[in-house]
Amino acid sequence: MLRNMKLTDKNAIEMLGRTLFREADEIPLLQKALHLCIPELSFVIEDKEILGFTLVCKKMTNVYYSFMGSIPNCYELAFVGISPACQGRGCGSRLLKETLVSIFQQTNQFTCWLIVDVINTSAIRLYEKLGFRRWIQTTPDMTPYPGYIMGLSHRRYHSAHDALCQPRVSVQAIRCC
Repeated sequence: MLRNMKLTDKNAIEMLGRTLFREADEIPLLQKALHLCIPELSFVIEDKEILGFTLVCKKMTNVYYSFMGSIPNCYELAFVGISPACQGRGCGSRLLKETLVSIFQQTNQFTCWLIVDVINTSAIRLYEKLGFRRWIQTTPDMTPYPGYIMGLSHRRYHSAHDALCQPRVSVQAIRCC
């Protein structure tokens, strides 16, 4: 079942995150994102346990470029985590679509950005399918592994949403694992 994140989900999200993300550089940012995230814009998929999540923050978990802090109505899609048992089954796509719909309902003129490892080609394809564009590739002084900072404006969201999304299904009705 897909639903909004609750504050009581934070421990389970961190536990799943520890199985998905690098301890040295990503787990500290995950912990920060869990502290800064907006629960009504962040989602989990659960089936007796949390199998996937998105964490959305208004305040950046890390400042890669100072101009990003001056973008109005800017949201960081700080983390997307999907249990290996659910990967490739549409869970990430459903989580991201629901997350973007919720951000759009919050403010219909938004920018959403994220950072993704260059080697995570399946995630990059999904983000691009949903309208995200590669803004810039990170440098070694910014991130320990090469990554792309990708962004989605409300203008691109409209066209991607119209092309890809079917009528919105109730949050409680979505199951993917």
